[in-house]
Amino acid sequence: MSFETVTGIVLRYTDYKENDRILTVLTRERGLVSLTARGVRANKKSAASAVKDVFCCGEFVIYERNRILLVSSSSLIEAFYPIREDYDRLSACALIARLAEKTASNERSDELFELLYSVLGFVSYSPVEPQDMLLAFAVKLVSIEGYEPVITSCALCGKSVLDSSSIRFSCGSGGAVCGECAHDEPSYSPMTMEALRRMLLLDTRELYRVKLTEGMRSELKKLLFEYIEYMFEFRVQI
Repeated sequence: MSFETVTGIVLRYTDYKENDRILTVLTRERGLVSLTARGVRANKKSAASAVKDVFCCGEFVIYERNRILLVSSSSLIEAFYPIREDYDRLSACALIARLAEKTASNERSDELFELLYSVLGFVSYSPVEPQDMLLAFAVKLVSIEGYEPVITSCALCGKSVLDSSSIRFSCGSGGAVCGECAHDEPSYSPMTMEALRRMLLLDTRELYRVKLTEGMRSELKKLLFEYIEYMFEFRVQI
């Protein structure tokens, strides 16, 4: 039997049998994995029970038996407790976790892991608006996964859209479209598109600087969630 140590963040869990728990974990080393932690619900002092709750980040010593990954032991790195103490934080981070789970693969992903860890930290310990961090996470997520939208020029003809009073966005075309190429795509304000452009340029470690108006949040939720639904083919439930 060989053991492996991975670092991961719990995205959700399912209680199994009387005392076990199946953890869905985004790991740095293996991407998205399912880990079975035996006995953690009955014995809080179990070697595997240190990291068993949603949003917790920790190290897991794992091994495989009958094609199932089992947790031998775990150690907590960060619990992100403030998320659980506030409804706005909790609801935003619940959707962040769902987006991470739906888009992650079972391959190593340092960028996605660092993005998730950073955003959970900002929501927990920085004076940020949780919805702004949700949108910032969504923006960086589509970029990491290779679907970064075209913002400043038409995705079809290449014409600049910077001087437009409103900018249409086409999920199928992968970004902004000019008036000549547009059909019935929804339009967005130049300020919203500029906010999107700036978020794409920000380093992950600087996402705490994102501050949006209510109008921007409303437009960006519509744009980003429709774009994610189109690209990844799953329903974003707000």
